[in-house]
Amino acid sequence: MRTLTADDLGLLLSLFAVLLLAFGANFHFSRKSVRRHRKAALAFVGLSFLGELSTVIALTLTWVALWSPAAWDRIDDLLVFVPGTIAIVCAVLLTIESVGSRILHILSAEREEPLVDQRG
Repeated sequence: MRTLTADDLGLLLSLFAVLLLAFGANFHFSRKSVRRHRKAALAFVGLSFLGELSTVIALTLTWVALWSPAAWDRIDDLLVFVPGTIAIVCAVLLTIESVGSRILHILSAEREEPLVDQRG
């Protein structure tokens, strides 16, 4: 593994800050939706929490490493990359789930609406 420079650490900080903002988005579920899809809602919240926690760990370690070279010598690269990778995987999975949910919602709405006869 290559040695990280201050520029690399700055890029990682930017990435983790954006991820933290994405995970910090306030998701609201309707009560009706939660009752119907309880397991999916719990999985979504759990995945979001895991991603947030991983991002905070990676962000904190990267921040410390950027401002304290002595600390960076003691912090193993894997202590930043493992939680960072978990955070990115969580973000990708949540994005896929969100897009899939929207598509299913659109498709179910189309099935429920009757087609209007255009013959005049």
